Amino acid sequence: MASIIVPTDFSDNAYNALFYASRLISSEVCKISLVHSYGDQLSEALSRLDNSVNDVIANEIRAKIYDQLEVVKHKIIRDCEGTALEVELFYGALALNDIINDLIDNMDVDFVVMGTKGASGLKEVFMGSQAVSVIKNIHPIPLFLIPEKSDFKLPKNIVYATDLKTDYQENEFAFLKNIVKEQQSNFHLAHVYHPSKAAAGVELHYTNLKNRLQDVAYTTHWISSDKEMEETLTEFCKSHHINLLVLRYHKYSFLKSILKTSFVEKASFHLDLPLLILPDSI
Repeated sequence: MASIIVPTDFSDNAYNALFYASRLISSEVCKISLVHSYGDQLSEALSRLDNSVNDVIANEIRAKIYDQLEVVKHKIIRDCEGTALEVELFYGALALNDIINDLIDNMDVDFVVMGTKGASGLKEVFMGSQAVSVIKNIHPIPLFLIPEKSDFKLPKNIVYATDLKTDYQENEFAFLKNIVKEQQSNFHLAHVYHPSKAAAGVELHYTNLKNRLQDVAYTTHWISSDKEMEETLTEFCKSHHINLLVLRYHKYSFLKSILKTSFVEKASFHLDLPLLILPDSI
């Protein structure tokens, strides 16, 4: 049984991510843990009231959240009729990160799927404090980020973009390889580099990477470009009809530098496609 965590704020975008999660693994029963954090809503409501009514208001908010989650649960089950799908509800006043981490610690969770808001999916991924907080703080687990305006497409064309600057762990790609096999995807590796700034040790790290991917078919692309990496990667995804971009999160990674320096203000990197973030250890 595949076990998936999907946070929701009851928006259409969150439902889009939920639908994506329900369709991603079709070969086995899928259990979705639908998660909502109402801490901010509770704090705002109680800050305006006398302490004597705090418990009443808190109970009203919890009851309302439960009803909203039930509506979403029944909708996804109805929309996925014929799919082996189980949905459990989890909600609380803790921060979203804490609720998710508690589930990861106490359940056998395979991955997390959450929606992102904004006119440009990837742009908002890195601008939205909620998504950035989840990326940085949840325990190591694969994380899908589904942009708001992304039309649902199964990941039949997948690219893993890498700077080839570090070694790769034994179990690091198990989840990605399962997705490639499950979806019978065309799988690409893309190494984008500046012709005058080739990193040392690339061939050694590439050999290490190949050893981790021996049991899947893939095509490697060595892309030399003097353009910004974001622009080059955007062009690659469009020209190869990519519908899932995969990045790795570790302290020296391309993604880490994104979160630090925020290239999101650059208009060149506007990809409306799902993003999968892999931790460097699970």
